[in-house]
Amino acid sequence: MGKPQEYDELAKSIIGKLGGQQNINSVVHCATRLRFNLKDDAKVDEEGLKKTEGVVGVNPTPTQYQVIIGSYVDKVCDAVLRQDVTNGDKEIDSSNQSQKNNDSQKNESSVFNRIVDTITGCMTPMIPALTAAGMIKVILSLSLTFHWMANTSSTYRILDLIGDGAFYFMPLLLAIFASRKFNVNTSIAVIVVGVFLHPNFTTWVTSGDPISFIGVPIQGVSYAASVIPALLTVWLMSYIEKGVDKITPKSLKIILNPTLVLLITAPLALIIVGPLGNYAGLGLAWFIKLLSGQLGFVMVALLAAGMPFIVMTGMHHALTPIFVASFAATGTESLILVAQICANLAQSGATMAMAILTKDKSEKSLRTAAGVSALMGITEPALYGVTMKNRKSLIAAVISAGISGCFAGILHVTLYVPQNSIMAILGFSGNKGAANVIAGVLMMLLSVTLSFILTIILQTKDSRKANN
Repeated sequence: MGKPQEYDELAKSIIGKLGGQQNINSVVHCATRLRFNLKDDAKVDEEGLKKTEGVVGVNPTPTQYQVIIGSYVDKVCDAVLRQDVTNGDKEIDSSNQSQKNNDSQKNESSVFNRIVDTITGCMTPMIPALTAAGMIKVILSLSLTFHWMANTSSTYRILDLIGDGAFYFMPLLLAIFASRKFNVNTSIAVIVVGVFLHPNFTTWVTSGDPISFIGVPIQGVSYAASVIPALLTVWLMSYIEKGVDKITPKSLKIILNPTLVLLITAPLALIIVGPLGNYAGLGLAWFIKLLSGQLGFVMVALLAAGMPFIVMTGMHHALTPIFVASFAATGTESLILVAQICANLAQSGATMAMAILTKDKSEKSLRTAAGVSALMGITEPALYGVTMKNRKSLIAAVISAGISGCFAGILHVTLYVPQNSIMAILGFSGNKGAANVIAGVLMMLLSVTLSFILTIILQTKDSRKANN
């Protein structure tokens, strides 16, 4: 698939099996999935959708109907939008009041899902920036190890600034993405959160001098590279903005609304929200450290083995805030992303084995492509298109991921770049030195090869039983 008309045909087929244009409120996409908001899930032809060529699988959730496409999901999403079913991510108004009430009841019953969706929408878009910044840090680490440049050179210092930028200004990135999720004015959100990072405020905090506003004390906290304070601030701002809009006269809204929102939100952020968010961040860091402690290998093994089932539910995105917070606090990660690498490479190994075992050229091509995709961190094509349909290969992938995860946990494999694919091989270089790199590479090899071999063994036994 690669021609525009092919994407259009797939889009039309998906729309038809979802109950037609009139049943679709909105659609957005992530890395591999079309995420539809439907008026009535009962109108969906789920079996027909699963059998549609180009659809890897489906995953209905309380808040979304997810259609799993794969790496070209953006092209299909564009094709869906060309069919004029929605206005991007804006819901189409419906005159059916009873349907609105049903939607409202459905949303009220899925608060947790909406919280996860909101946090994911705010944080997932930051990952490319964090990955790029992390890779800069890897280059700097390698340059010191192999004596390419001194850490006192101007080139090194400039690269260090570039690498630190994404982490230091993470609150501003979050303000931008959170403003879109909470539907608030982006420029005001950035300014409010920007107060946390203002050089004068940072200097004031560093000096240790008391800080107050109209007599109310402000806790001296450094918010660089923080996560939760910015999210909570923009969330609070969404309510303040609505409240201010209700009380200001129409003729003065253009002046009063942004002014009042800024004057109310920024002090509340500094006095209450920021410190609370800081404590929450510290608590999360403590929790991560606890999970990664003496029995951390058990958690890594369980997460790695369970990752395919977490992906099936779409809940893997709920883990994003945890590893982002870990990178923000320490610049490293040794739990979630390490487990994801083990699980993803195990899916790749099992899928590649299935590709070798089949004699059907079309199926071989499909499985090979899915295996490569899993190798690059996108497992849905492999999971829904291959291993879920061949239970033995899924079992092999789960066992291999668990074993390689346990191995990684025992050796405390650590990532210095937020990455969950084979590209993480460059992310093992850091303060732990060559030992961590070797352990990380062995973990990856173990995950792929063990899954590959186990799949061959289990499928071969099945074939022999069938022949007997």
